[in-house]
Amino acid sequence: MSDFSSLVDLERCTVSPRVFTDQDVYDAELTNIFTRTWNMVGHESQIPEPNDYLTTFIGADPVLLTRDANGKLRAFLNSCRHRGMRVCRRDHGNTKLFSCPYHGWSYDTSGKLRGVPQLDNAYHNDLDRDEWGLIEIPKVESFRGLVFANFDPDCESLIDYLGDMAWYLDIVLNRSKNGLIAFPGCHRWRLSGNWKLAAEQFSGDNYHAGALHRSMVEIGLGPKGDYRGNSPWIRDFEVKCGNGHGWINFDAEGAEPAASQAAFFEQIRREAQQTLSPAQADLILTVHVGTVFPNMSIISFLGFTSVRIWHPRGPKEMHVQSYGLVERDAPQDVRDITRKAMGLTFSPSGIFEQDDGVAWGDIATVQGGPIRSQYPFNYQMGHGHGKTMDDKPGLIHPPSTEIGVFGLYEKWHEMMS
Repeated sequence: MSDFSSLVDLERCTVSPRVFTDQDVYDAELTNIFTRTWNMVGHESQIPEPNDYLTTFIGADPVLLTRDANGKLRAFLNSCRHRGMRVCRRDHGNTKLFSCPYHGWSYDTSGKLRGVPQLDNAYHNDLDRDEWGLIEIPKVESFRGLVFANFDPDCESLIDYLGDMAWYLDIVLNRSKNGLIAFPGCHRWRLSGNWKLAAEQFSGDNYHAGALHRSMVEIGLGPKGDYRGNSPWIRDFEVKCGNGHGWINFDAEGAEPAASQAAFFEQIRREAQQTLSPAQADLILTVHVGTVFPNMSIISFLGFTSVRIWHPRGPKEMHVQSYGLVERDAPQDVRDITRKAMGLTFSPSGIFEQDDGVAWGDIATVQGGPIRSQYPFNYQMGHGHGKTMDDKPGLIHPPSTEIGVFGLYEKWHEMMS
Protein backbone atom coordinates (compact mmCIF):
# COMPACT_ATOMS: atom_id res chain seq x y z
CA MET A 1 0.00 0.00 0.00
CA SER A 2 1.37 3.41 -0.97
CA ASP A 3 2.10 6.08 1.61
CA PHE A 4 0.67 9.41 0.45
CA SER A 5 1.27 11.31 3.69
CA SER A 6 4.22 13.19 2.16
CA LEU A 7 1.70 15.15 0.07
CA VAL A 8 0.81 17.11 3.23
CA ASP A 9 3.63 19.10 4.84
CA LEU A 10 2.72 19.43 8.52
CA GLU A 11 5.51 21.92 9.26
CA ARG A 12 4.86 24.36 6.40
CA CYS A 13 1.06 23.82 6.32
CA THR A 14 0.96 23.06 2.60
CA VAL A 15 -0.91 20.48 0.54
CA SER A 16 0.09 19.06 -2.83
CA PRO A 17 -2.42 19.47 -5.70
CA ARG A 18 -2.12 15.71 -6.16
CA VAL A 19 -4.34 15.33 -3.09
CA PHE A 20 -7.20 16.67 -5.22
CA THR A 21 -6.41 15.21 -8.67
CA ASP A 22 -4.56 11.90 -8.38
CA GLN A 23 -6.55 8.71 -9.05
CA ASP A 24 -4.20 6.63 -6.87
CA VAL A 25 -4.77 9.01 -3.97
CA TYR A 26 -8.53 8.77 -4.44
CA ASP A 27 -8.43 4.96 -4.54
CA ALA A 28 -6.39 4.87 -1.33
CA GLU A 29 -8.83 7.26 0.41
CA LEU A 30 -11.71 4.86 -0.16
CA THR A 31 -9.85 2.22 1.85
CA ASN A 32 -7.76 4.21 4.32
CA ILE A 33 -10.40 6.78 5.28
CA PHE A 34 -13.94 5.69 4.43
CA THR A 35 -13.65 2.16 5.82
CA ARG A 36 -12.20 3.39 9.12
CA THR A 37 -14.19 6.51 10.10
CA TRP A 38 -17.71 7.29 11.29
CA ASN A 39 -19.77 8.37 8.27
CA MET A 40 -23.18 10.03 8.44
CA VAL A 41 -25.87 7.92 6.74
CA GLY A 42 -29.10 9.71 7.67
CA HIS A 43 -31.31 11.19 10.38
CA GLU A 44 -33.43 9.15 12.77
CA SER A 45 -36.56 11.13 11.89
CA GLN A 46 -36.27 9.96 8.27
CA ILE A 47 -36.91 6.34 9.31
CA PRO A 48 -39.15 6.66 12.39
CA GLU A 49 -41.22 3.46 11.99
CA PRO A 50 -40.31 -0.24 11.91
CA ASN A 51 -39.33 -1.36 8.39
CA ASP A 52 -38.58 2.21 7.24
CA TYR A 53 -35.46 2.59 5.10
CA LEU A 54 -33.37 5.05 3.10
CA THR A 55 -30.45 4.68 0.70
CA THR A 56 -27.11 6.50 0.70
CA PHE A 57 -23.37 5.85 0.29
CA ILE A 58 -20.21 5.55 2.36
CA GLY A 59 -17.38 6.43 0.04
CA ALA A 60 -18.11 4.41 -3.11
CA ASP A 61 -20.14 1.72 -1.32
CA PRO A 62 -23.96 1.91 -1.60
CA VAL A 63 -25.63 1.75 1.81
CA LEU A 64 -29.11 0.77 2.94
CA LEU A 65 -30.11 2.23 6.32
CA THR A 66 -33.09 0.49 7.93
CA ARG A 67 -35.13 0.38 11.08
CA ASP A 68 -35.85 -3.32 11.40
CA ALA A 69 -39.14 -4.88 12.51
CA ASN A 70 -38.07 -4.51 16.15
CA GLY A 71 -37.17 -0.83 15.74
CA LYS A 72 -33.38 -1.28 15.73
CA LEU A 73 -31.26 0.94 13.47
CA ARG A 74 -29.17 -1.12 11.03
CA ALA A 75 -27.01 -0.44 8.00
CA PHE A 76 -26.10 -2.78 5.15
CA LEU A 77 -24.39 -2.70 1.81
CA ASN A 78 -27.14 -2.15 -0.73
CA SER A 79 -25.97 -5.06 -2.86
CA CYS A 80 -27.42 -8.52 -3.44
CA ARG A 81 -25.19 -11.38 -2.25
CA HIS A 82 -25.97 -13.36 -5.40
CA ARG A 83 -24.72 -11.12 -8.25
CA GLY A 84 -24.29 -7.75 -6.57
CA MET A 85 -27.18 -5.69 -7.93
CA ARG A 86 -28.79 -3.11 -5.67
CA VAL A 87 -31.62 -4.72 -3.73
CA CYS A 88 -33.23 -1.32 -3.17
CA ARG A 89 -33.40 1.28 -5.95
CA ARG A 90 -35.65 3.80 -4.21
CA ASP A 91 -34.46 6.71 -2.05
CA HIS A 92 -36.65 5.86 0.95
CA GLY A 93 -39.82 4.07 1.99
CA ASN A 94 -41.25 1.28 4.11
CA THR A 95 -41.18 -2.42 3.29
CA LYS A 96 -40.92 -5.82 4.92
CA LEU A 97 -38.83 -7.26 2.08
CA PHE A 98 -36.24 -5.99 -0.40
CA SER A 99 -36.38 -8.04 -3.59
CA CYS A 100 -33.43 -7.94 -5.96
CA PRO A 101 -34.79 -7.19 -9.46
CA TYR A 102 -32.12 -9.33 -11.17
CA HIS A 103 -32.86 -12.87 -9.89
CA GLY A 104 -35.38 -12.25 -7.12
CA TRP A 105 -33.43 -12.96 -3.93
CA SER A 106 -35.26 -11.16 -1.11
CA TYR A 107 -34.09 -9.84 2.27
CA ASP A 108 -35.89 -8.42 5.30
CA THR A 109 -34.98 -5.18 7.08
CA SER A 110 -32.69 -7.07 9.48
CA GLY A 111 -30.66 -8.20 6.45
CA LYS A 112 -31.70 -11.86 6.61
CA LEU A 113 -32.07 -13.71 3.30
CA ARG A 114 -35.73 -14.72 3.23
CA GLY A 115 -36.55 -15.80 -0.30
CA VAL A 116 -34.61 -17.59 -3.05
CA PRO A 117 -36.46 -18.54 -6.25
CA GLN A 118 -36.14 -22.24 -7.12
CA LEU A 119 -34.46 -22.99 -3.82
CA ASP A 120 -35.65 -26.59 -3.90
CA ASN A 121 -35.17 -27.65 -7.52
CA ALA A 122 -32.18 -25.47 -8.59
CA TYR A 123 -30.24 -25.26 -5.31
CA HIS A 124 -31.54 -28.63 -4.10
CA ASN A 125 -32.11 -26.94 -0.73
CA ASP A 126 -28.35 -26.90 -0.18
CA LEU A 127 -28.04 -23.09 0.09
CA ASP A 128 -27.40 -21.89 3.65
CA ARG A 129 -29.57 -18.77 3.78
CA ASP A 130 -28.09 -17.74 7.15
CA GLU A 131 -24.71 -17.37 5.43
CA TRP A 132 -25.95 -15.22 2.55
CA GLY A 133 -27.73 -12.31 4.22
CA LEU A 134 -26.93 -8.71 3.35
CA ILE A 135 -23.45 -7.52 4.37
CA GLU A 136 -24.05 -5.61 7.60
CA ILE A 137 -22.04 -2.58 8.66
CA PRO A 138 -21.00 -3.56 12.20
CA LYS A 139 -21.29 -0.21 13.94
CA VAL A 140 -24.30 2.15 13.84
CA GLU A 141 -24.74 4.95 16.38
CA SER A 142 -26.56 8.27 16.50
CA PHE A 143 -25.88 11.70 17.95
CA ARG A 144 -28.82 14.11 18.44
CA GLY A 145 -30.67 12.30 15.65
CA LEU A 146 -27.77 12.17 13.18
CA VAL A 147 -27.04 8.53 12.33
CA PHE A 148 -23.47 7.41 11.62
CA ALA A 149 -22.06 4.05 10.55
CA ASN A 150 -18.56 2.58 10.66
CA PHE A 151 -17.14 -0.47 8.85
CA ASP A 152 -14.49 -0.94 11.55
CA PRO A 153 -15.82 -3.30 14.25
CA ASP A 154 -13.10 -2.18 16.67
CA CYS A 155 -13.58 1.58 16.21
CA GLU A 156 -13.91 4.08 19.04
CA SER A 157 -17.42 5.16 20.01
CA LEU A 158 -19.10 7.91 17.99
CA ILE A 159 -19.09 10.33 20.93
CA ASP A 160 -15.36 9.79 21.42
CA TYR A 161 -14.76 10.26 17.70
CA LEU A 162 -16.68 13.56 17.69
CA GLY A 163 -14.70 14.78 20.71
CA ASP A 164 -14.82 18.57 21.05
CA MET A 165 -17.04 18.77 17.96
CA ALA A 166 -19.99 17.39 19.94
CA TRP A 167 -20.03 20.55 22.09
CA TYR A 168 -20.48 22.73 19.00
CA LEU A 169 -22.97 20.46 17.25
CA ASP A 170 -25.12 20.65 20.37
CA ILE A 171 -25.52 24.42 19.87
CA VAL A 172 -27.55 23.63 16.76
CA LEU A 173 -28.93 20.16 17.38
CA ASN A 174 -29.81 20.46 21.08
CA ARG A 175 -30.99 24.07 21.29
CA SER A 176 -34.69 23.19 21.63
CA LYS A 177 -36.64 20.98 24.01
CA ASN A 178 -37.86 18.47 21.41
CA GLY A 179 -34.98 18.69 18.96
CA LEU A 180 -34.88 18.76 15.17
CA ILE A 181 -36.44 16.62 12.48
CA ALA A 182 -35.62 16.32 8.79
CA PHE A 183 -37.82 17.79 6.08
CA PRO A 184 -39.23 15.03 3.84
CA GLY A 185 -36.87 13.85 1.11
CA CYS A 186 -33.46 15.24 0.28
CA HIS A 187 -31.65 17.17 -2.44
CA ARG A 188 -29.15 15.24 -4.58
CA TRP A 189 -26.86 16.76 -7.19
CA ARG A 190 -23.48 16.41 -8.87
CA LEU A 191 -20.58 18.82 -8.68
CA SER A 192 -17.18 19.03 -10.31
CA GLY A 193 -14.30 19.15 -7.86
CA ASN A 194 -12.75 17.00 -5.19
CA TRP A 195 -14.89 16.12 -2.15
CA LYS A 196 -12.28 17.52 0.25
CA LEU A 197 -12.64 21.02 -1.23
CA ALA A 198 -16.23 21.09 0.00
CA ALA A 199 -15.44 19.49 3.35
CA GLU A 200 -12.53 21.86 4.04
CA GLN A 201 -14.55 24.99 3.22
CA PHE A 202 -17.22 24.10 5.77
CA SER A 203 -14.59 23.18 8.35
CA GLY A 204 -13.18 26.69 8.59
CA ASP A 205 -13.00 28.79 5.41
CA ASN A 206 -14.69 32.06 6.33
CA TYR A 207 -12.07 33.81 4.20
CA HIS A 208 -13.77 33.13 0.85
CA ALA A 209 -17.15 34.64 1.71
CA GLY A 210 -16.41 38.31 1.08
CA ALA A 211 -14.99 37.63 -2.38
CA LEU A 212 -16.84 34.60 -3.77
CA HIS A 213 -20.25 35.56 -2.36
CA ARG A 214 -20.05 39.30 -3.05
CA SER A 215 -23.15 39.11 -5.26
CA MET A 216 -25.20 37.86 -2.31
CA VAL A 217 -24.29 40.98 -0.35
CA GLU A 218 -25.21 43.19 -3.29
CA ILE A 219 -28.74 41.74 -3.51
CA GLY A 220 -29.23 41.74 0.26
CA LEU A 221 -29.09 38.00 1.00
CA GLY A 222 -25.77 38.06 2.81
CA PRO A 223 -24.29 40.12 5.65
CA LYS A 224 -21.98 42.99 4.73
CA GLY A 225 -18.38 43.41 5.83
CA ASP A 226 -15.28 41.25 5.72
CA TYR A 227 -16.89 38.26 7.47
CA ARG A 228 -14.60 38.57 10.47
CA GLY A 229 -17.33 39.74 12.88
CA ASN A 230 -17.20 42.28 15.68
CA SER A 231 -16.69 39.97 18.68
CA PRO A 232 -13.41 38.11 18.12
CA TRP A 233 -12.77 35.17 20.47
CA ILE A 234 -16.25 35.59 22.02
CA ARG A 235 -18.90 35.06 19.32
CA ASP A 236 -16.73 35.24 16.20
CA PHE A 237 -14.23 32.40 16.17
CA GLU A 238 -13.15 29.25 14.38
CA VAL A 239 -12.18 25.96 15.99
CA LYS A 240 -9.87 23.06 15.25
CA CYS A 241 -11.73 20.33 17.12
CA GLY A 242 -9.35 17.40 16.61
CA ASN A 243 -9.89 14.25 14.52
CA GLY A 244 -10.15 16.45 11.44
CA HIS A 245 -13.34 18.22 12.56
CA GLY A 246 -13.67 22.00 12.23
CA TRP A 247 -16.19 24.70 13.20
CA ILE A 248 -17.00 28.33 12.37
CA ASN A 249 -19.06 30.59 14.65
CA PHE A 250 -19.92 33.97 13.18
CA ASP A 251 -22.20 36.67 14.58
CA ALA A 252 -23.22 38.69 11.52
CA GLU A 253 -25.79 41.47 11.29
CA GLY A 254 -28.63 40.31 9.08
CA ALA A 255 -27.87 36.63 9.53
CA GLU A 256 -30.54 35.96 12.15
CA PRO A 257 -34.00 34.55 11.30
CA ALA A 258 -36.55 36.76 9.52
CA ALA A 259 -38.98 38.94 11.46
CA SER A 260 -41.83 36.48 10.83
CA GLN A 261 -39.82 33.84 12.68
CA ALA A 262 -38.93 36.08 15.63
CA ALA A 263 -41.54 34.84 18.13
CA PHE A 264 -40.70 31.19 17.56
CA PHE A 265 -36.97 31.75 17.85
CA GLU A 266 -37.44 33.69 21.06
CA GLN A 267 -39.01 30.47 22.34
CA ILE A 268 -35.91 28.60 21.14
CA ARG A 269 -33.69 31.05 23.03
CA ARG A 270 -35.62 30.33 26.23
CA GLU A 271 -35.49 26.57 25.72
CA ALA A 272 -31.75 26.71 25.03
CA GLN A 273 -31.24 28.01 28.56
CA GLN A 274 -32.51 24.62 29.75
CA THR A 275 -30.85 22.31 27.20
CA LEU A 276 -27.41 23.94 26.83
CA SER A 277 -24.69 25.34 29.05
CA PRO A 278 -24.63 29.15 29.44
CA ALA A 279 -21.61 29.38 27.11
CA GLN A 280 -23.41 27.36 24.43
CA ALA A 281 -26.74 29.16 24.84
CA ASP A 282 -25.00 32.49 24.27
CA LEU A 283 -24.05 31.32 20.77
CA ILE A 284 -27.37 30.05 19.41
CA LEU A 285 -28.86 31.65 16.28
CA THR A 286 -25.53 33.01 15.12
CA VAL A 287 -24.05 31.53 11.92
CA HIS A 288 -22.75 27.99 12.48
CA VAL A 289 -20.76 26.06 9.89
CA GLY A 290 -18.81 22.86 10.46
CA THR A 291 -17.46 19.60 9.08
CA VAL A 292 -17.31 16.22 10.78
CA PHE A 293 -14.39 14.40 9.17
CA PRO A 294 -14.39 13.08 6.60
CA ASN A 295 -17.33 14.40 4.58
CA MET A 296 -20.37 15.52 6.61
CA SER A 297 -20.99 19.26 6.84
CA ILE A 298 -23.60 21.37 8.59
CA ILE A 299 -24.68 24.98 8.20
CA SER A 300 -27.19 26.88 10.32
CA PHE A 301 -27.96 30.29 8.85
CA LEU A 302 -30.96 32.62 8.40
CA GLY A 303 -33.04 30.34 10.63
CA PHE A 304 -32.51 27.09 8.73
CA THR A 305 -30.19 24.14 9.26
CA SER A 306 -28.82 22.08 6.39
CA VAL A 307 -26.77 18.89 6.67
CA ARG A 308 -24.95 17.57 3.65
CA ILE A 309 -22.69 14.67 2.70
CA TRP A 310 -20.00 15.13 0.04
CA HIS A 311 -19.85 11.70 -1.61
CA PRO A 312 -16.56 11.13 -3.49
CA ARG A 313 -16.93 10.10 -7.15
CA GLY A 314 -13.37 10.07 -8.42
CA PRO A 315 -10.75 12.74 -7.78
CA LYS A 316 -12.61 15.44 -9.75
CA GLU A 317 -16.29 14.81 -9.05
CA MET A 318 -18.57 14.55 -6.04
CA HIS A 319 -22.24 13.78 -5.47
CA VAL A 320 -24.07 15.74 -2.77
CA GLN A 321 -26.90 14.68 -0.48
CA SER A 322 -28.44 17.55 1.48
CA TYR A 323 -31.06 17.30 4.24
CA GLY A 324 -32.96 20.23 5.70
CA LEU A 325 -33.61 20.16 9.45
CA VAL A 326 -36.26 22.09 11.36
CA GLU A 327 -37.44 22.19 14.97
CA ARG A 328 -39.96 19.44 15.67
CA ASP A 329 -42.26 22.03 17.28
CA ALA A 330 -41.95 24.66 14.53
CA PRO A 331 -45.32 26.00 13.27
CA GLN A 332 -46.10 25.69 9.56
CA ASP A 333 -45.30 29.30 8.69
CA VAL A 334 -41.84 28.92 10.21
CA ARG A 335 -41.31 25.66 8.29
CA ASP A 336 -42.34 27.37 5.05
CA ILE A 337 -39.98 30.31 5.38
CA THR A 338 -37.18 28.01 6.59
CA ARG A 339 -37.51 25.85 3.48
CA LYS A 340 -37.62 28.96 1.26
CA ALA A 341 -34.50 30.49 2.84
CA MET A 342 -32.61 27.24 2.40
CA GLY A 343 -33.69 26.98 -1.25
CA LEU A 344 -32.52 30.51 -2.01
CA THR A 345 -29.12 30.12 -0.41
CA PHE A 346 -27.82 26.56 0.20
CA SER A 347 -29.46 24.07 -2.17
CA PRO A 348 -28.92 22.92 -5.79
CA SER A 349 -30.54 26.19 -6.88
CA GLY A 350 -29.15 28.35 -4.06
CA ILE A 351 -26.91 31.27 -4.95
CA PHE A 352 -24.32 30.54 -2.25
CA GLU A 353 -24.23 26.93 -3.41
CA GLN A 354 -23.79 27.93 -7.06
CA ASP A 355 -20.85 30.18 -6.17
CA ASP A 356 -19.12 27.40 -4.25
CA GLY A 357 -19.70 24.79 -6.95
CA VAL A 358 -18.18 27.00 -9.64
CA ALA A 359 -15.04 27.52 -7.52
CA TRP A 360 -14.57 23.83 -6.72
CA GLY A 361 -15.09 22.85 -10.34
CA ASP A 362 -12.62 25.44 -11.59
CA ILE A 363 -9.97 24.21 -9.15
CA ALA A 364 -10.44 20.70 -10.55
CA THR A 365 -10.14 22.00 -14.11
CA VAL A 366 -6.87 23.86 -13.71
CA GLN A 367 -5.02 21.30 -11.56
CA GLY A 368 -3.25 18.15 -12.67
CA GLY A 369 -0.91 19.53 -15.31
CA PRO A 370 2.81 18.75 -15.09
CA ILE A 371 3.78 22.28 -13.94
CA ARG A 372 1.02 23.46 -11.57
CA SER A 373 1.00 20.12 -9.76
CA GLN A 374 4.57 20.78 -8.59
CA TYR A 375 3.54 23.79 -6.48
CA PRO A 376 1.61 23.22 -3.22
CA PHE A 377 -1.50 24.96 -1.90
CA ASN A 378 -1.07 27.30 1.08
CA TYR A 379 -2.91 26.64 4.38
CA GLN A 380 -0.74 28.79 6.67
CA MET A 381 -3.29 31.41 7.77
CA GLY A 382 -3.39 31.67 11.57
CA HIS A 383 -0.97 28.79 12.11
CA GLY A 384 0.63 29.03 15.55
CA HIS A 385 -1.73 31.79 16.74
CA GLY A 386 -4.64 29.76 18.04
CA LYS A 387 -5.24 29.29 21.75
CA THR A 388 -7.33 27.22 24.13
CA MET A 389 -10.04 28.93 26.20
CA ASP A 390 -11.79 28.05 29.42
CA ASP A 391 -15.35 28.44 28.08
CA LYS A 392 -14.95 26.71 24.68
CA PRO A 393 -13.29 23.40 23.74
CA GLY A 394 -10.75 23.00 20.95
CA LEU A 395 -8.09 25.30 19.52
CA ILE A 396 -9.63 28.76 18.91
CA HIS A 397 -8.77 31.60 16.52
CA PRO A 398 -10.99 34.47 15.29
CA PRO A 399 -11.84 34.72 11.58
CA SER A 400 -10.03 34.71 9.29
CA THR A 401 -7.91 31.62 9.88
CA GLU A 402 -7.25 28.20 8.38
CA ILE A 403 -6.41 26.24 11.53
CA GLY A 404 -9.63 24.23 11.22
CA VAL A 405 -9.19 23.75 7.50
CA PHE A 406 -5.65 22.44 7.85
CA GLY A 407 -6.81 20.29 10.77
CA LEU A 408 -8.70 18.25 8.18
CA TYR A 409 -5.45 17.58 6.32
CA GLU A 410 -3.62 16.73 9.52
CA LYS A 411 -6.15 13.94 10.03
CA TRP A 412 -5.93 13.02 6.32
CA HIS A 413 -2.13 12.80 6.68
CA GLU A 414 -2.50 10.48 9.68
CA MET A 415 -4.93 8.13 7.94
CA MET A 416 -3.07 8.08 4.59
CA SER A 417 0.30 7.22 6.14
